[in-house]
Formats: sequence, C-alpha cells, structure tokens
Amino acid sequence: MIRFLAAILLTFWAQGAAAQYCTEIRFAHGASSGEVSGQVADGMPVCYVFGAGSGQTARLQLFGSDNTCFTLPNVVDCQADFSFHTRNQMYEVGIFQLLRTTGFEYYTLRLTIY
Repeated sequence: MIRFLAAILLTFWAQGAAAQYCTEIRFAHGASSGEVSGQVADGMPVCYVFGAGSGQTARLQLFGSDNTCFTLPNVVDCQADFSFHTRNQMYEVGIFQLLRTTGFEYYTLRLTIY
C-alpha cells in the first residue's frame, strides 16, 4: 500500500515539475527582439518565459501555422499578434493548438520589446 501511494505521489510530482518548466526567450546582445521555434501537439502546450521592465512595450508574433495561438495568463488569450505595456516582471507564454489534429503544428514565436 505504501509503495502504491508513493508511486501516485511521484507521478503527480513529476507532472507538476514538467508543467512548470518553461524555456526563457533570450535576445542576442544589443538586440530588441528574439525568436524561438518549435512544434506543438494537441494536449501538449509549449511554455516560454521572458522578463520585461516597467513601461516597456512587448509585442508577440506567432508565425508558421494558422492552427496555433499563444496565451499570456492574466493578459490575453489565444492571439497570433499582440502588443502590450509591461510591468517589471516575468511573463509566461503558452503556445497551443487551436483545433485538434493528430500531427504537430510548427511555429516561430517572435518577441520584440521596445
């Protein structure tokens, strides 16, 4: 019984750790924008993070597939192109498939901060 409970707890811990892992979007030295590319499948969103200073403008643009969108929790939901004024904080970006498909959707996400 203890082994069974330990296995369940380990499974939940592993799922939580995987869900919290996000790749940071980095800029080349002196650049004001950066890009990341990848693939996303149904039920397997991809997560990125970036930091910004207060009063800056951030623009996110998603290219490569009409069946993907990004979400910034507490900012905007399911967009392909969005600009907003930032606070001094880290932001999380989730990329999702819009409609269920059996394959992957390939994308490029561009972040520009000015």
